[in-house]
Amino acid sequence: MGIRDHVTHGAVVSATVVEPLPEAPQSLLDTKRWWRHPNLRALNLWLLIPLLSIFSQGFDGSMMNGLQSVTYWRNYFGAPTGSTLGIFNAAYPLGGIVGVFFVTPVADRWGRRAGLALGAIVSILGAVLQCSAQNIAMFVISRVIIGAGSVIVAAVGAPWITEIAHPSHRATATALFLTFYSLGSITAGWITFGTFRIDSEASWRIPSGLQALPNLIQIIFLFWVPESPRWLVSVGRKDEAHAMLVKYHGEGNAEDPVVIFEYHEITRTLELELSGDSKGIIGTAKEFMGTPGNRKRMAILVWAAICSQMSGNAFVSYYLSPILTSVGLKTDLQQTLINATNQMLSWFSAIYFATLPEKIGRRIMFLCSLCAMWIVVISITAGSAMFAKDENNKAAAYSVVVFLYLFSPAYNFGFNGNLGLYIPEILPYLMRTRGLSFFYFVQFCFQILCNFAIPIGLQDIQWRLYPIFVGWIIVEFVVLYLLFPETKGPSLEDIAYIFDGRPEYDDEKII
Repeated sequence: MGIRDHVTHGAVVSATVVEPLPEAPQSLLDTKRWWRHPNLRALNLWLLIPLLSIFSQGFDGSMMNGLQSVTYWRNYFGAPTGSTLGIFNAAYPLGGIVGVFFVTPVADRWGRRAGLALGAIVSILGAVLQCSAQNIAMFVISRVIIGAGSVIVAAVGAPWITEIAHPSHRATATALFLTFYSLGSITAGWITFGTFRIDSEASWRIPSGLQALPNLIQIIFLFWVPESPRWLVSVGRKDEAHAMLVKYHGEGNAEDPVVIFEYHEITRTLELELSGDSKGIIGTAKEFMGTPGNRKRMAILVWAAICSQMSGNAFVSYYLSPILTSVGLKTDLQQTLINATNQMLSWFSAIYFATLPEKIGRRIMFLCSLCAMWIVVISITAGSAMFAKDENNKAAAYSVVVFLYLFSPAYNFGFNGNLGLYIPEILPYLMRTRGLSFFYFVQFCFQILCNFAIPIGLQDIQWRLYPIFVGWIIVEFVVLYLLFPETKGPSLEDIAYIFDGRPEYDDEKII
């Protein structure tokens, strides 16, 4: 029994739970010991280049957390608080909103490699400007530029990994993508912890400039990463796409059943998609609203973007310093050390959790993550309220710190690697970069809201801001439970059938 039993007249009857589609054939390669195969080993190592695409976003949040604890940075920019601090942090997602409009025109027309190169160059220029900033305006503008470049890099890097990874490794490789956000956070956390002792402006200019390093690495090694076979097929270069699959997924064997299956799936699916392809913003909007399946995809993109930004994570990502100050931890050493060690816990948890979506399932991980965050935010609220009543209550202060540490694993369980896997895989090829651009557009809109509103709330009502998120996470849980289908099991192309139903010709057996 397959998904066709759940489809009536091309529409999915039950989108929440569907039976898995038939799995792809077994590879002739030993994919569990992939390092024994030279080409597959090379492919998995080159995946590190697009995996770095989200590094800059993690670096940015942790760096801004750390800089708020660096005396020279505070003094140089007039000790920003409230709305001024909000502008510093909101500039980054504002640039991201600008950047999303460049993703699809470049990545779909010129390829994944060209799209990532463009974003990396823009990010490097922004980091250089940020490092040399002479005033608030220059620093804010540099952050707008970095935000624009980083969203291009991220929106291209995620589908590129999904499209070139071996089918046996696709889920884990794609899930690992967002773990590099945590790696960027660790790097920035320890850099600011190390540089705050420097008795000059270098204490904040060094971390600001080092934000360009991952993008520079990408530019240097980019052209060794194989181009997406799906993009190659979409522009008529089928022979190159087949050669890529044979080399990296079949270790040179054109008769490998996985290579044959993949090539037929890709070419046939893209032929169907290209027959109804539409261009431009209006065409894209029509695509997203044109069918029940695409409308469901768009609703998921919107809600996933909201959940990823509005679950209380902005506190830990950008405003750890004022929260720690509110519970009596005020020194540069205390704050930068907590920031750095917190990011390490975040990364370790993210790496482990990235291996779980294929075992547990995407949907259950989202739901469990929201439950865990709800408990943690309640605990942070209670501890902060108790300390506000009695500033000698060190136990309350330390409990807040403990739950601030626990927030990152709670968030990472569902909204790090799992989210990075789920979003690209629910989108068909021709909607993948456009859908990711839309996802980042919504995500950055809500990030702007959080980054601008939260410092004002922390300044005006302090811990009383937290209960808003306690109630909101319940709403997120209910909507996600009703809306998100499970995608564990089917191949990348076959996931489309969960949303759109199986075309009639698809009952033919692939040889």
